[in-house]
Amino acid sequence: MAKRLALACMLLLSVVSCGYYEGVVQPTPRSYVTFIGNLEGAVAVIDGTITINIDEERLKTGEAGKAILFQVAPGRHKIIVTKTGREVVERVVIIADGATKEIQIP
Repeated sequence: MAKRLALACMLLLSVVSCGYYEGVVQPTPRSYVTFIGNLEGAVAVIDGTITINIDEERLKTGEAGKAILFQVAPGRHKIIVTKTGREVVERVVIIADGATKEIQIP
């Protein structure tokens, strides 16, 4: 009888302990790009799909002196910045998870 009770307790413990890792949640990877320098009239295109009017975004937030973070997925990104139709910056950057990459605009 004691052996059966001990075996049942061990079986119950093994079943209960297996479910411990089922509730683990992985956070969504996030990386950021920010632009510094002469931002007046600047428009950024990230990977040819995301277009950001940097000057307009600064005015929307009401924080003209502060940097604005734009969230991107971690990895490799091609960033092109234009001002008045002229390309002023073209960079390929690799951004790690949780990192922020600053792009200097002349």
